[in-house]
Amino acid sequence: MRPAAVVMALGLIALMMQMALGRILAPPWCPDLSWLVVVGVGLRWPGFLSGLCIAALLGHAMDLLSGGLMGQHGLLRIVTYCGAALASRQLDLSGVLSVGLFVFLMTLFQGALTLIMLTVFVGAPSPGLGAIGTSLAHGFVNLMASSVVIRLVERIIARYSDDEVGRRASISLGFDRSGIA
Repeated sequence: MRPAAVVMALGLIALMMQMALGRILAPPWCPDLSWLVVVGVGLRWPGFLSGLCIAALLGHAMDLLSGGLMGQHGLLRIVTYCGAALASRQLDLSGVLSVGLFVFLMTLFQGALTLIMLTVFVGAPSPGLGAIGTSLAHGFVNLMASSVVIRLVERIIARYSDDEVGRRASISLGFDRSGIA
């Protein structure tokens, strides 16, 4: 419980920092710090369900503060967490370059999902070619910030948890299967 509370606090602090930076920097040039915390949790968290709860809570907090479509960020954080958790179990994401490339691609995927959700639920017009450049710029900014944020999440997990932080073979759902008949 203790590492979850510390990572949750880190995610909320990252969300506040992101909101403050968003007032200074234009949208594609502001890193999505709370989203990067969710990616870090997905890549390194030992239990699946507890990490999913952290991702959902951070997404809900983002929904409350963003003023956008309610539930949009919560759903995106859950999809991001599940993608990162599955990728960390199937791919070797131990190096800075591989994690950076993963973050870049996930940022592009998140941008595409956001556009699809806004088109379907709000009826927003289809974006032009400028959206591709904006997505690439945002992916690059997230790539640059990812090593610091994900390394911070790793250190918190390693410090406050007794579980192994490294790559896992299967998804642990947080309960023991030996008691199941």
